[in-house]
Amino acid sequence: MTQSFCVVCICLFFNNLVKSRVIPIKKFNSHRLKRLAKPALLSGIALSVFAPTANAQQDELETQHIDLDEIIVTASPFSRALGQTISGVSVLDGEALLEQSENSIGETLSSQPGISSTAFGAGASRPIIRGLGGDRIRVLEDGIGTFDAAQTSPDHAVPVEPALAQRVEVFRGAASLLYGSSAAGGVVNVDTGKIPSKLPEGGIDGAVRYGHSTVNDGDEVAIGVNLAATNNIVLHGEFAFRDADDYDIPGLNASQALIDAFTAAAAEENETFDAEEEFTDGFVPNSDLRTTNGAGGISYIFDGPVEGFLGFSVSRIASNYAIPEGILTEEDLEEEEEGEEGEEGEEEGEEEGIRIDLDQIRYDLKGEFAGDFGLFEKVKLRVGYGNYQHAEVEGDEIATFFENDEVEGRAEVVTRPFAIGGGELRGAYGIQGRFRDFSALGAEAFVPPSEQTQIGIFALHDYRAGNLLIDLALRYENVSNSTDTFVAEEDGEEFPIDNDFNLFSVSGGVGYQVTPAVFVGVNGSRTERAPSLEESLSFGPHLATQSFEVGDPNLGVETATGVEATIRGDFGPLKLVLNGFYTSYDNFIFEAETGDILDGLPVFQFTGTDAEFRGFEAQADLDFGSFESATFGAVNFAGYAQADLVRATASDLDNPNIPRIPPLSSQFGLSADSQLISLRGEVQYVTAQDNIAAFELPTESYVFLNSYLTFRPFGPNNNISFQVRAKNITNNEGRVAASFLKDTTPLPGRDIRFSVHAGF
Repeated sequence: MTQSFCVVCICLFFNNLVKSRVIPIKKFNSHRLKRLAKPALLSGIALSVFAPTANAQQDELETQHIDLDEIIVTASPFSRALGQTISGVSVLDGEALLEQSENSIGETLSSQPGISSTAFGAGASRPIIRGLGGDRIRVLEDGIGTFDAAQTSPDHAVPVEPALAQRVEVFRGAASLLYGSSAAGGVVNVDTGKIPSKLPEGGIDGAVRYGHSTVNDGDEVAIGVNLAATNNIVLHGEFAFRDADDYDIPGLNASQALIDAFTAAAAEENETFDAEEEFTDGFVPNSDLRTTNGAGGISYIFDGPVEGFLGFSVSRIASNYAIPEGILTEEDLEEEEEGEEGEEGEEEGEEEGIRIDLDQIRYDLKGEFAGDFGLFEKVKLRVGYGNYQHAEVEGDEIATFFENDEVEGRAEVVTRPFAIGGGELRGAYGIQGRFRDFSALGAEAFVPPSEQTQIGIFALHDYRAGNLLIDLALRYENVSNSTDTFVAEEDGEEFPIDNDFNLFSVSGGVGYQVTPAVFVGVNGSRTERAPSLEESLSFGPHLATQSFEVGDPNLGVETATGVEATIRGDFGPLKLVLNGFYTSYDNFIFEAETGDILDGLPVFQFTGTDAEFRGFEAQADLDFGSFESATFGAVNFAGYAQADLVRATASDLDNPNIPRIPPLSSQFGLSADSQLISLRGEVQYVTAQDNIAAFELPTESYVFLNSYLTFRPFGPNNNISFQVRAKNITNNEGRVAASFLKDTTPLPGRDIRFSVHAGF
């Protein structure tokens, strides 16, 4: 029965895969920008489908809390306990991943210390780590890139399905250099399990899960299976589907700061502004989505003198999601009624929202081998190719069509430990190559067709001597950005650009186990990053962010010099983690609003300036003990707290504040766990953000009350569980300061999600 089920799942996936995946270009909407002809007033991880085994399930009940003995697998070539990582690392898996799962990887991780999100509606949200996003944060799928256009704009989704993730790791510091200059701010690595690395116990394992959310009438289904076809060959199949309507919010979708600004602007013209007529009440319009994701894989498992695996997978994601509208323009305010005659003399009804129709297919090869290779004990190989395309659609017309063909490969070897100076030295050495062919065509093609090539070599060393730990990472990288059709001004002529950068980065850290309970570490780094295609070559209107984006082909290398300190304590029932960081940037590249207007949109200019980022993350976990219950058995009670803050300023700007920086965020919770039931209550508090850049509006503080209930009716040895998650129970308004849409798109209101998970 289960074998048949597996075969059916794999067949369904490949049947879907071979269907036509070309997005037809009906007609480019050349009139789309005319409604913005006048100047703007203002601008603006579910649980893995492969469940933990019955014996491990109880051990994972508290993964929401600090587990300093957790082993990091992919954050470093060298397995290391979480309590002995010199830089900040977050791990999300097991039931904690199920609890925090959202529609996007950015929202799934947004409750982790030091992490926020771009919060661009329900369909698109990238992680922001310590105030950094875009090209400084690499989102990886099983160790290599996601092959998308997400770094081009925050309205572009990362094609990673949280419902199919097994584990998510967030890390920075020395290990980040292994993944390139685009990871200068941090790395998010999603372990998907599409390529099996071992034989399933009993010949088959898998799981199915269904969930429903009330805030958007959303449904989600995820299925995954591993099947041992022979003693060495494992087949994998997975499928996920999610569908959600516009999500509910408390009150108007506009912030009070935005309403006040429009009211004041109207008063200056002796007019009145009616917020209830201009904004929606009770929901965010154009925030629905529909996503289908599937993958099939095959692996050969080695069990001789050389152990490991070599596998291949094919995956596809198709997503159609809406983009909430940004800040209104002057023309929007002057429309008297629906149906008035537009500039073309046609009857003009209600504006149709912008949608993104996304499709990606990718092919992956992954291998890992451990054995006696002379000086080396492990070899890792990773190669992938992805073809990504999406159309930005308004009504039946395609305004802009994006395509990204990308290939990335990396090879890595790990040496045997060498005895030296009373300790052991290990090294990891590798090479990485990445080629990206990007194109955009249509009304919003603000980045010209362009190519990017990255070639890097890296080395990471690990030295241990008693209680002493030393890390050292080095990387050299060559980055080339080129285009034949760059335009630097309106109605200007096209001309070619070919920039070439040689980048050198180094990171080193020292950690020491002061006592059996206390570990301290200090990490210093100097990293170089080349300007991205978007930062160098943008020039054009971008309605999704309500901006006219202007790049600078003369931007130089961005250099970051930073230090990070960490203290980790394990005092029996009390566990503590504190990370503090300071980074000084030479030529920090960001989008600055200039106050100018082009095509009825505020101009955002990519510029470089000296800047400083500093902040901290703190976590505490306290075990209150347990008692025996006749109904639930041993029940363990615990409490936890966390907080994070980042402050970012530029010394040579009139207004020193870097835009879209998250404020102080904190969480406090209590939990009760047993083999049959887990219950957790949580208070999330985010302060107001008043440290804002020019032309930016402040955000108010908010408090969310959340609760999580997991019920295992058949005990820990039967992998069936039911969960009820209630977020924002009091239905408060919350806005993400790091989002371009913060003033028109608040976070969802009260949401009750029901889900059931069954493994076999």
